[in-house]
Amino acid sequence: MNHVLNELTAENGAEIKPLYDYGVGIDTHKDFIQVCVMLRQGEAIKQYESEHRTTWKGLLEAGEWIKKTIIEKSIPTLCPEPLRFTIESTSTYHLPVIKALKGKPSVVNPVLAGSTRRKTDVLDARLLAYQNMTGLWPVSFIVSPEIHEFRLLMKQREYHARECTAISNRINNYILRFGHTLGSYKSVRSIESRGLLEDMCRNDYEYNENLLNANAANFVCPEGLPDEVKKIIMNMYREFDIHEEQVKYYHKLAVDYAKKIFWKTDNGNVSGKDLIQNLLTVPGVGEMTVLIWLSEIVTPLRFESVKPLCAFCGCDPSLKVSAGKVTSHTRRSGNTKLHRQLTTIVGIFASRKRRYAPPLFVGFIQAHV
Repeated sequence: MNHVLNELTAENGAEIKPLYDYGVGIDTHKDFIQVCVMLRQGEAIKQYESEHRTTWKGLLEAGEWIKKTIIEKSIPTLCPEPLRFTIESTSTYHLPVIKALKGKPSVVNPVLAGSTRRKTDVLDARLLAYQNMTGLWPVSFIVSPEIHEFRLLMKQREYHARECTAISNRINNYILRFGHTLGSYKSVRSIESRGLLEDMCRNDYEYNENLLNANAANFVCPEGLPDEVKKIIMNMYREFDIHEEQVKYYHKLAVDYAKKIFWKTDNGNVSGKDLIQNLLTVPGVGEMTVLIWLSEIVTPLRFESVKPLCAFCGCDPSLKVSAGKVTSHTRRSGNTKLHRQLTTIVGIFASRKRRYAPPLFVGFIQAHV
């Protein structure tokens, strides 16, 4: 099959992306952006460069300078509407630039964009402009402000959940130093283990094996805990309770907010309430998985087919081929949050000895579109 395709390509040629009449590259930093514009002037291609501050006024001026340069310097005259440009994803510093310039940005991972041999801001902007002119990178999917808000709610929930895990790990770490292995019996978050530790942190605590649960007693050291460590443990439990309440608070906010959004599907915009109910019908899927799916995917329609969607989720096998033979199989991680959640679901099904994992992609896509 590949041999036939190669023959067709050699005979008829393969269509590739065209060379555009202009290209804009933007290298982003905290305090400034370096802009390079490449455009046609008859048979020649010339480049123009400028540096702008990252104040809101400065970003707007950068957009005006880019458009003015393209209109005034191009031969024949070009109209850059909507404006195309390529920009590296530098933390979140590129987001205000995209908001100010609007248009059709191609947001590129710096690792994929590559770097010039002599690393300078000017040369990086030139490389990005060249890539934009050759159409190397597709136009990126840009989320709306309401999706950004939804993602920040999810981010806050994730932050407080991480803090809960970190605190419980520290508590277990501290008590291990004094011979208590309760964490290997039940998590220090559990009612039983926490109750035992809180009892041990009382000033009048005395070890009495007969008063303890027979199983739990095997994991408690008779020497108890030092007085200062007792205070530390109790303070950490108080911090844990605060973060746990915040997890519940932001989870509810995220659910309520997602229900208010109208999500784009094949059938038009669907209310979040109806969409969430549809997604929850997928086997093995709970509310948390639905929230992560919506915040990271937003709409499956942003992808050309199922294959790039699978790649985004890190569930596509990548093949290394040499001399027409597959030499190895690799699997990219893709979106780490979504990949972790989907593999967790599959793991649960496997642990329950189901015959097969749920058809997640088919189910999600059917429920979403």
